[in-house]
Amino acid sequence: MPSPTVYAEAAFDPYKDITEDNFVQRSQLFYATDRLPAVPGDPQAYYNNERGHILRTGIAEVQSNPPLATLKKLRHVTMTRDRAKDYTLSLSDVQEIGVMPFSVTRYMNDPPSQKEMKAAGLRFAQWIDDHLAASRNKDIFIYVHGYNVDFDYSTLVSKELQHFLGYQGAFISYNWPATPNRLAYFRDQESALATRRNLRSLVEYLSANTNARRIHLIGYSAGSRLAFEAAYQIALRPGPKPRLGQLILISSDLDRSYFLQSIEDGLLDAVIGVTLYQSQTDSALAMSRLVFGRDRLGQVSDEAINGSLFQRRLSEMKTLHIIDVTEAEAADTGNGHWYFRSSPWASSDLFISLLTDRDPQARGLVRAPGEAVWSFPSNYPQTLQRFRNGS
Repeated sequence: MPSPTVYAEAAFDPYKDITEDNFVQRSQLFYATDRLPAVPGDPQAYYNNERGHILRTGIAEVQSNPPLATLKKLRHVTMTRDRAKDYTLSLSDVQEIGVMPFSVTRYMNDPPSQKEMKAAGLRFAQWIDDHLAASRNKDIFIYVHGYNVDFDYSTLVSKELQHFLGYQGAFISYNWPATPNRLAYFRDQESALATRRNLRSLVEYLSANTNARRIHLIGYSAGSRLAFEAAYQIALRPGPKPRLGQLILISSDLDRSYFLQSIEDGLLDAVIGVTLYQSQTDSALAMSRLVFGRDRLGQVSDEAINGSLFQRRLSEMKTLHIIDVTEAEAADTGNGHWYFRSSPWASSDLFISLLTDRDPQARGLVRAPGEAVWSFPSNYPQTLQRFRNGS
């Protein structure tokens, strides 16, 4: 993943409070998964691609090759546009904490005891709190991966995102049972929906049992459907809401009409804000549209939002931000679906949004009066100097 432009331009440094003394603790990556644990004979080392139904949490250890031996070296590589070497990541170990106490175990032949699950939940919450105590940022970031990936790959992407977030707050890789097979799209869609209770319950549990200021959900591709559904369920439930922060949906294959209905049901009242990233060059969502016969949320469609009334209604929603990355640098890499990692402009906006709570205009994006969609100006790198100047 290239360094975000806002870092490469030396306009923003997310590592200001990272030291050699606290780096090891701050760099811990948490995970939560309802994949089935791997057994002898499985090609996977830790968790396979089947549904495990209950939610397990733990810590994943990731190594860089070549190693980044010092914090100074790590910062240099992160903040540099042109790197002298290519770096790869590998999953070296996982330490499972246990099964979360809200997991449904009544249908299992040999379930863990309630005592065991309660202890595991409290231990996980305490580890999160210890992590937050060492950070100036008190938020939890939960990344929900897309389809066609295994446990290892999605964990490595989470590590990459955690790294470029400057190891701020606590980062959780939410690892649902997707299948590393391009033909498993429909199977994975069902698996994503089948795990929404677990993700919703995780957000509720962390809100009730940790000192987190906010809990952000970052959903990518098919995982954006899962992140959305968890937030939507929270919006529909009566009573006090958990401390949800931003709901960020990237390259989402969610049906547009369904999303608009959720807004009418109060989705925006349950979160600090909703950000939709979309692109005209996202060919993966073009295939999804072909299959379902409807526009996907992560596509830019002239027919869908060209009405002046519709544009105005969306633009009036102060906590809904629709961002078109089509003109962002390298957004069309590959099939144009993973621009949040390939485009240093798109990743800059994502990380600034999560770390500063600034709205799109304050982050350097532009839109015409009365229009709903924000875009990247051609001089986007220059606009980032406002962060260097503190404006």
